[in-house]
Amino acid sequence: MKHLAPLILLALAACGGGSTPAPDNEPEKGAHIPEYDLEMPEVTYKWDPNAGDPSVPAELGGPGFTGEGWETNLTFPAMGATGDVPQGGQLTTYMLDWPATLRMAGKDWNTSFNYAVNTLAYEGLLMVHPTTLEFVPRLATHWQISEDKSTYRFRINPEAKWSDGEPVTAQDVVESWRLRVNPDLMFPSSVMLYSRLEEPRAVSKYIVEVKAKEESWRNFLAVATMSIFPADEIALPGAEYLDKYQFAYTSSSGPYVVKPEDIDTGKSITVTRRDDWWADDNPAFDGLFNIGRIKFLVVKEPNLAFEMVKKGEIDYMPIGKAQWWAEDIPQLESVKRGLLVPKKFYNDLPVGLSGIAINQSRKPLDDVRVRKALQHLYDRETMIEKLFYDEYEPLTSYWQGGMYENPANELIPYDEVAAVELLEAAGWTEVNADGYRVKNGKVLEFDLMYRSSTSERSLTVFQEACKRAGIKIDLQLLTPAAGWKNLTEMQYDLADTAWGAIIYPNPESSWHSSLADQTGNNNVTGFKNARVDELSAQYNVEHDPEKRAALVREIDGIVYNEHPYVLGWYNPAVRVVYWNKIGMPEFGIHRFSDYDEAFLAWWIDPAKEQQLAAARKDPSMKLEAGAPDHHFWKAWNEARAEEARVAEAAAAAEGEEQAASEATEGEAEAEQ
Repeated sequence: MKHLAPLILLALAACGGGSTPAPDNEPEKGAHIPEYDLEMPEVTYKWDPNAGDPSVPAELGGPGFTGEGWETNLTFPAMGATGDVPQGGQLTTYMLDWPATLRMAGKDWNTSFNYAVNTLAYEGLLMVHPTTLEFVPRLATHWQISEDKSTYRFRINPEAKWSDGEPVTAQDVVESWRLRVNPDLMFPSSVMLYSRLEEPRAVSKYIVEVKAKEESWRNFLAVATMSIFPADEIALPGAEYLDKYQFAYTSSSGPYVVKPEDIDTGKSITVTRRDDWWADDNPAFDGLFNIGRIKFLVVKEPNLAFEMVKKGEIDYMPIGKAQWWAEDIPQLESVKRGLLVPKKFYNDLPVGLSGIAINQSRKPLDDVRVRKALQHLYDRETMIEKLFYDEYEPLTSYWQGGMYENPANELIPYDEVAAVELLEAAGWTEVNADGYRVKNGKVLEFDLMYRSSTSERSLTVFQEACKRAGIKIDLQLLTPAAGWKNLTEMQYDLADTAWGAIIYPNPESSWHSSLADQTGNNNVTGFKNARVDELSAQYNVEHDPEKRAALVREIDGIVYNEHPYVLGWYNPAVRVVYWNKIGMPEFGIHRFSDYDEAFLAWWIDPAKEQQLAAARKDPSMKLEAGAPDHHFWKAWNEARAEEARVAEAAAAAEGEEQAASEATEGEAEAEQ
């Protein structure tokens, strides 16, 4: 890449500027960082100005449309490996439970599996480039933003088609918005976000206009990246939509589709690459979406999934257990021979939230002293060292790392004495014969639900510490689907959970008081704070990214000191294993990708697949696995920073030279 686009983020510049956090991705001590080819060739989004319905005038987006007076961004760094990248093959991975629903909207839809399918099968009008964070075309070729940033227009590519062959039109955008603001879908955070926009208007078959009801830098981002669904399939009453698509999919416009016959209820779901994807030959997407079939097996026990990946029944697996990574995996013969590849990808992925959610709507968890006591009883430092092989770092923020973290947040240490003092200050001074605290005849007791057996070691340590302090903890293992349902419906006391992170924080969706007494949203702790509500409102209308960051930092400090979670730890790398039949670009995974998106630019390499098959039969064969730690993005960031320093120095030197020249001319004029 030859420019400094990451420093000038169009994705937010359209709304008044932008920036991005810079999470810590330092290599391990003593790690060797190999040389990387940091050049990213540029690709161009191809569109045919003569395509479309001849009855639609050029000025309304039809044939002859030139784009004059519109914005676009047609040339940008490649998002995958360019050249002759193989397509086809199958990648088998797993999910921990059958999803509560397969719908792409409404109650219970926002699971990691559904997000993965949404990324593969559905498209927005624009997409955010995975390296530069600039807006680039997807379903729409061009866009307009009014001077006051309140009205947006998009011109849809007439070549865009649904998987049933029908064209994508402006009406699809209208109905996709209507779906998301329908309260009958019981997903209030979506209603909150999209209700800030007036109903989109289909100006023509190919042009849609959206007006904002209220000012927010987020409005354009929301409508531009909203997944679009086919109008004729989703224009239904809310209850009917929820029922019809509970375990079914609409037609899709993206590169993948889920065929009805590939939904094996309770067992697996397979996503298949389309041969007729409308953008299949578009150079903009070279090197993306290469794998022919991606199969998600339902494996309810991570331990069983680990055994299956060792046997080759699963091709790709995120590694969530540090013991496997540090002790078990290095000893596997398949790893020693390079057949099974462990890899840590260090990138700029924002850090997610993990720990124990606290339901503040239930007494005595509404008392901040009780919540803080629980944090004091969570011996993270020892767990990280003794149980997790120093693979993690303790969380001290709800926006860990980079520009959004409040630097004043201090690590809450493990301290049983401090916990007891807090509990006694909250009135829990009496202790019964079993050693548990009692107040008004009620034992200080909480259920703690968890959804994975891999959590049991740390939760048992926590349970014992709580017992010593006089708190009874009843551990309850639920299926992932049941646990998720209880969490989002706030039917729990304490819940072991983890959340992914997004590049641009949205404090409102997790912390706004208006969501605290509703179910089916991300404010699962019932958090309420008037100052956070006020700051969230300011954040939504603040176009200066530095000022937005300052607002989030204040929110972070408030939330952190209210203790809605017993905070856990985070992994500074994307840690996976895969069988050595996979090819990937030099950058490995995208700059902000997580486990679920790691394979978007990978491919099944036929030559490697053949070698792997031979090596499985011949115990003497070894395969090349490459370095275990992948630091491309660290090297890339350093190179960009050096480019910026060189450019700044050159500009300063040019300024000094110009000043000296002007001074010389001034002296000459004075002599005359």
